[in-house]
Amino acid sequence: MFQKSIKKNELIMLLLFLLVLSAHADLPVHCVRHQIVGKWQLQFTEPQIKGSGPLTCGHNVPDNERTSQFAGQNTFQQAFTHEVVLTAKNNVVLKKKLQGKWTMVYDEGFEVDFMHYKCFAFSKYKTNYSGAYSYCGETLVGWYQNTKTNERGCYRAQKIEKTHKVSEGANNGHVVQPQFFQYQNTGMNKVWSRIDALNFVEQINRAQLQWKAKAYGEIIGLTTKQLNKYAGRKKHSSTILLEKQKKKQQILEYDLNHLPKEFSWEKYLGKKIYEQKGCGSCYTISTMTMLSARLKIKGLKADLSPQQSIDCNYYNQGCDGGYPFLVEKYLTELDGLIYEEKEYPYKGQVGECKAIEKKKKYRVLNYRFVGGAYGKSNELNIMEEIYNNGPVVLNFEPSFDFMFYVGGIFHSTTPDWIINGLAKPEWEKVDHSVLCYGWGEENGVKYWLLQNSWGKQWGENGRFRMKRGQDESSIESMAEAADVEIIEDS
Repeated sequence: MFQKSIKKNELIMLLLFLLVLSAHADLPVHCVRHQIVGKWQLQFTEPQIKGSGPLTCGHNVPDNERTSQFAGQNTFQQAFTHEVVLTAKNNVVLKKKLQGKWTMVYDEGFEVDFMHYKCFAFSKYKTNYSGAYSYCGETLVGWYQNTKTNERGCYRAQKIEKTHKVSEGANNGHVVQPQFFQYQNTGMNKVWSRIDALNFVEQINRAQLQWKAKAYGEIIGLTTKQLNKYAGRKKHSSTILLEKQKKKQQILEYDLNHLPKEFSWEKYLGKKIYEQKGCGSCYTISTMTMLSARLKIKGLKADLSPQQSIDCNYYNQGCDGGYPFLVEKYLTELDGLIYEEKEYPYKGQVGECKAIEKKKKYRVLNYRFVGGAYGKSNELNIMEEIYNNGPVVLNFEPSFDFMFYVGGIFHSTTPDWIINGLAKPEWEKVDHSVLCYGWGEENGVKYWLLQNSWGKQWGENGRFRMKRGQDESSIESMAEAADVEIIEDS
């Protein structure tokens, strides 16, 4: 039943929730795996630094889309090159020999790990008055590390073979609706009234799904276009090029008999559930909460600081979004200077990067996409990673009805690739990062246990459950993890 009055803190929480539902504002570039596969020349500068410490290669701290496209171009001095072939199976071939692995980092760039070099750069893009354009056969200036000598420098890459130029001009958007919901006059400029909200929630709850909805007052007076924007739909394009999907029988029923039917690391999460406030920081909150839980599992009580990555990480865009994989990558370069929440508290806005003396030092290592590369995660390997090592970060695309969630097992739409029996796509759009700390089953419905970053007032005391095993809202498309340990306690 709609409440005419809502508690003040709930109103504030929901308003902030609507403002920051989009997490991955990221860079205006879109390149996918089949455009990257092929022969590349990797170009390296002389080493710029040895050991830990910041190396920006001309990028701002934090990075931003306005300047990233120009970063380091005028000062880049090539010292040596390597020619490699990046294969469709994520292998790196050098002189006809298998020499390593590579992975996409969502659609933003790619990391190449071969011999004793680990290289990452964003794919090249340009912006002008008409929009943004991606050049998937080149990269911006990025970074490399010599893992043998621990020397680091700047790097860029150029494809030797021709590739497409992809326009990234935004289209007019679209209305995302759950399968059961059919509403008249749902154009992008439709203004939502109190009656609309009540009717929408009534249809959700009448459908007898495994979850319940609530009519929050803040949507009244907003258009569908505004609500879609709040739900993170920033990267739609009429010119996104995806590899043609083939008809293929999907393996969606994995043998899970070696794993328990229910499992949870909840007791290692601690009591704190962050509120993002006016900052698109879910990517770093979920990552640092994951690493903190993994420390607690080892018997080390610590809550690591999300604010440090917001202020100091030159791979991500601060409060304008970012990626857990690049938070983990940044942390591996700090040689223990990873701060706890009590040392570097969360502010919900970008501040000055600080250096604070520490007693305890933590090391992050082995950052990774679950499954070995972007797009390789699935129900089975996510469960195995959680069971063997601790919580992980999952990413998903919030559907329109998700903002109404108040409890139960969330399910909105089954992905088209599953409905149509197609191969799993090489790229799935996601906008929000959350912590996954276990799984369960209720009345025959499998679910993930997830923790959000919108405060305890939202959902099931700040947490929620989502249908498992059907890639609901692309929740199983991009899972990330890293290991963490204490290296000094003086």
